[in-house]
Amino acid sequence: MPSSQPCLADTYALSRDYTATSRLNYQYYLWKETLGYDLHPSISLADTGSARAIADVGCGTAIWLRSIAQALPNDIFDGLDISLAQCPPVQWLPPNVSLRAWDLFSEPPQELRCRYDVVHARLLFVVVQNEDPRPVINNLKLLLKPGGYLQWDELNVPGSSILRTSHDVQVPEMESRLASLKQIGGWVKRLGSYMVECGFSEEGCWEYGEKKELAQAFFDNHLAKDVEMIVTRTQPVADRDAQLNAIKDLYDESRKGAVLCTPKVVCVARKMV
Repeated sequence: MPSSQPCLADTYALSRDYTATSRLNYQYYLWKETLGYDLHPSISLADTGSARAIADVGCGTAIWLRSIAQALPNDIFDGLDISLAQCPPVQWLPPNVSLRAWDLFSEPPQELRCRYDVVHARLLFVVVQNEDPRPVINNLKLLLKPGGYLQWDELNVPGSSILRTSHDVQVPEMESRLASLKQIGGWVKRLGSYMVECGFSEEGCWEYGEKKELAQAFFDNHLAKDVEMIVTRTQPVADRDAQLNAIKDLYDESRKGAVLCTPKVVCVARKMV
């Protein structure tokens, strides 16, 4: 499978430099410690005597692929993303991993259709358009064999809350940010229903709250993501500086003993035969 494709229309809102790549790799380990798995235990991978094919869509730095491909050395893994700029050289990945550029808002090429036993996607929140994940779900469905599994890991942004060391901790900037988060991403709570609407049988959706011991690490990681978005966006310098100052205010408030926490949601569904 080729490791590069012709340039695709890329509207990614974040950066792809070495700091962004480091943030994504750290983020993976925080998720792994929170979930305790790469593939949800409800996904039953029958031993057919031949290699199973598993795709990671929006593979980013390919770190999820590296982890699971080592755990399942007899299976085949493909990383699909609109850009492979953050992946290491394929020669440094496990031998059962390949990479290919693909825009998930376009239908997959014929050779990828009905190819996979499992398709995994994580944190597509920033690319889902108009609060409607169905165009993405329909294209992911085309990748799957009949009976294949789709696992989508996401943030329940409107379910965010403030974790405090004490009720006395005052964090007005954080309260303001929380109010704005409550207004976006309501589609995540309906993700399982959207999958069923698109022709899947729902296996289930699971929500994972933030572990206290990881709360500060997740919060700092999210702030780093917000800074990436701000500096990547084309906007007047004064607006950019105001937004960066707001991020600093949030970080300063966190040192008083409070952080924003956002639950993680994992939805698993199966393509109907």
